[in-house]
Formats: sequence, structure tokens, C-alpha cells
Amino acid sequence: MYAENTNASFRANYRAGISPRYNGYLHMAFVACVGVMFVVYQLALAGEFHWGHWLGLIVTLVLWNFAEYFIHIKLGHRKKRWAAMFYKRHTGDHHSFFTETALVPRNHRDWRVTLFPAWLVLVTATIATLVGSVIGWVLAPEWGHLFAGGLMIGYLAYEFFHFCDHLPQDHVLVRLPWIGHMRHLHKLHHRRDLMRTHNFNLTFPLADWVMGTYCWIPPEDCTRELDECP
Repeated sequence: MYAENTNASFRANYRAGISPRYNGYLHMAFVACVGVMFVVYQLALAGEFHWGHWLGLIVTLVLWNFAEYFIHIKLGHRKKRWAAMFYKRHTGDHHSFFTETALVPRNHRDWRVTLFPAWLVLVTATIATLVGSVIGWVLAPEWGHLFAGGLMIGYLAYEFFHFCDHLPQDHVLVRLPWIGHMRHLHKLHHRRDLMRTHNFNLTFPLADWVMGTYCWIPPEDCTRELDECP
């Protein structure tokens, strides 16, 4: 009961600090538009797709899966001085706001603590472009564009799946088999006893399987959820 009251108090204080001008729908639309335009642009520059392109895209997404894992565990749950803001926003804010029994935002303003900051999609696009340029110089331009586009696909998939992880259990998207599976893994990740040790992948638990941090507990054995965060 004390923990529940503490989280409710944190949510009230966090909500009070959100700018009156913040709009979750605009936040999501900005990230989606910038990300999708970047992907379309990079893949168009890569030229006509053949089997090698598809293979390169798959390799890029596998690399992203492990990057997603290690960034989450090493920066989101391990405090580093140079990444203190990332740690505070993830462990300090996100995991204090949402718990395994209170996963669902009350309204679109709670998306402020669900989605990454909007400017991070621009940082991701910049990093993808720079690294893609190096790959393009070493191999061929088309491979650099494939890598850049694939990296952004991974980023958008992370945002999409994480957003779905915090939708109500009966939402139409959550009823889709894979999204529902990943949502339950993320719910387990929000348990205090598991959040620093298990289920760090958001889109596909490949790295969790490889690193031995995959944890599955049947839904019927888990605590009942609230309809939304109080």
C-alpha cells in the first residue's frame, strides 16, 4: 500500500510539472512523420531492392535489437555520470510513474513519460546518417542508406511497441498476438524485482534470449492491472 501511494504521489507531481502546451498527439505525430520520411528517403536512395538488400536490412535490425538491449540495461538501469539524464528519465521517471499494476496512461498528456523526447528522433536521424555515410564510403553508398533507414525503422518500432505496451489490456492492438506477448514481457519488466535484471527488449526478445535475461511468467499468475494510472 505504501508503494502504491508513493507512485500515485509521484504521478501527481509529474503531471503538475508537464507544460500546459504539451500535446501527446502532436508529440507522436512529429516523431512518426520525421521517422517515416527519413526511412522512405534513405530506402529510396538505396535503389531497387534485391535479396542482398533484404539481408542487409535484417542484419541492421538485428544489430539494432542488441543496441536496444544494451542501451536499455546499461544506460536506462545503470547510472552513468555522462548519461545521467537518460537514467533519470527512464528509471527515475518512467519506472516511478508506471508499475506492473498501473501501466496505462490516464490521457495523452501522460505520453510525455511514455514516449522518448521528440527531439531524440532528430538525434537518431543524425547518428544514422553519419554512421551510414561511413558504411557507404567503406562498402557502397546503397549499404549506407540501407543501414540508416534500418536504424530508423528499429527506432520507430521501439516507440510503437513501447506505446502499445502501455495500452489497456483489451485494446485492439494489444489483442494482436505478438504485441500482446511483448506487452506482457514489458509488464513483467516493470516489476520492482525484475526491472534491473530481465526483459530489456521491446520489439523482439532476441538479445534477452541470447543474454539469458528473458523472463516469462503466465499472465494468470500476475497481479491484476488497474484500468489506468490514478
